[in-house]
Amino acid sequence: MPSQKLTGTLEEQCEFLYNLALEKMSQGNYTGAIHALKEIVKYKPDYRDAAQLLAEAKERKSEQTFLLLMAVLGASVAVAIGGAMDVPNDFIFLIIVIIGALIGYAVGNLIRSFRHRRTS
Repeated sequence: MPSQKLTGTLEEQCEFLYNLALEKMSQGNYTGAIHALKEIVKYKPDYRDAAQLLAEAKERKSEQTFLLLMAVLGASVAVAIGGAMDVPNDFIFLIIVIIGALIGYAVGNLIRSFRHRRTS
């Protein structure tokens, strides 16, 4: 989304950014939500629950990043295994890599659930 100059009072700008952040979070775009919420907190730290929402968006973005890294790790391990097995067919090799990514993602979710259980 291209940058745009906000107009109106500080309250109106905060309202716009707050609604934008809620929209971004509902789409799973935590980076966009963090950007909007940082602007609110920067100029009006006590605006609604923006600071709390910012912390939540940062936590969710961290979880997304962790799951993505686990999927990449799983795919990497699958590439190593497929290479060691000397898989002759590229399509089968691709399937092995996809399965590796899914397993990595699942392991990441399992680890994440244990972390949440321990902190709750």
